[in-house]
Amino acid sequence: MSGTDDTEEKGFQFPGRFELTVMGDADADLLAVIANEMSAAGVAQMPCELREKLSSGGRFRSVSAAFECASREQLEALHAALKAHPAVKWTL
Repeated sequence: MSGTDDTEEKGFQFPGRFELTVMGDADADLLAVIANEMSAAGVAQMPCELREKLSSGGRFRSVSAAFECASREQLEALHAALKAHPAVKWTL
């Protein structure tokens, strides 16, 4: 036996489908931020795969988006661009 199993988790597989969540102030237009940064990174957003939610206190907004990503570099570039955006407080 080789010690490897084809069913084992092997980390991120590219190209692939991924999801990220960004959070910021409630009045931030995070939908536009995500759309702009995805477009700039050349990432294809999945149709109808956006979710938006306000925090229980109404102070923060989170937006989750699913997308197709061709490479690890593209995924890392998208995360870096979102983290650097002034409207984004956190990313997951």
